[in-house]
Amino acid sequence: MLPSPAEIFERLARGGHRITTSRRAVIHALHAAGGAVTVRELHSALAAEADLVTVYRTLSWLASLRIARQVATGGGAERFELACEGEHTHHLCCQGCRRVFTVPACGLDADVAARIQHDHGFTVSDHTVTFHGTCPDCSAA
Repeated sequence: MLPSPAEIFERLARGGHRITTSRRAVIHALHAAGGAVTVRELHSALAAEADLVTVYRTLSWLASLRIARQVATGGGAERFELACEGEHTHHLCCQGCRRVFTVPACGLDADVAARIQHDHGFTVSDHTVTFHGTCPDCSAA
């Protein structure tokens, strides 16, 4: 479940972080987006509340604190979403409308990480998976 803006502000305050008006606006807009959103989409939603550089910096800062995460979709534009503590998600990227859907599911089990460790000597700490295809709306069109 997505953390509420109030929960995020409380976590930031506990960590001694400054919560500016612009940061507050970005957090509210990211929460309202409800999923992976491009930096420009988020900036557009904010109107005059934060400039584009502030949006980029705030999202990078939130990602460094693991409050938000960057979503790799392979589409060029950087996308971010709020991170759900303790919940692992993957993404569905529609090749028709370019929307990105977040799905709280993971089909990769511990055996995959163990095989990678065994075969390549690489210790997996996290992973992301993006499935590309066509959403139901685009399929029906």
